[in-house]
Amino acid sequence: MSNGIPKAPNDDYGLVQACRELHSVIDSFDAIIAQKVSISRNDLRCLNLLEKEPLLSKQIAEKLGLTSGSVTALQDRLEKRRLIRRKPHPEDRRAILVELTPTAHAQLGSLYRMMGESIVLLSDNYGKQKAQNAVHILNDLSERFESVIQRVEKNP
Repeated sequence: MSNGIPKAPNDDYGLVQACRELHSVIDSFDAIIAQKVSISRNDLRCLNLLEKEPLLSKQIAEKLGLTSGSVTALQDRLEKRRLIRRKPHPEDRRAILVELTPTAHAQLGSLYRMMGESIVLLSDNYGKQKAQNAVHILNDLSERFESVIQRVEKNP
């Protein structure tokens, strides 16, 4: 450690730097998507969370680090734009699920599709084995990030 700044890990293979660069370019891409759809970055983060499955407002608030009031305002904005809808939870009458609408899928899908098609073309150039290895590495990296997130959250 010099001048109070921790020394960076020894990154002989360049993987740490490649992860940082990938994060930066994905962040820039998401900024452009949010601008194209005329929503805030947190609004887009919410929509991206809902891509896999509907979530409770509480889950959205936790994942985005928002208060219940802020997440309600965010959902009001997105619902007004017809990008999300709220519906009763099938098993808990008091809970409300938030899900994407066909409008959200149409607007975001058309923008993200370009990236998806570009990635598929790249993987086709790699060939099956190399593409499968890349998927394995990316999944391993995601697990590592999740593991470190949990450790950082628990650390006082």
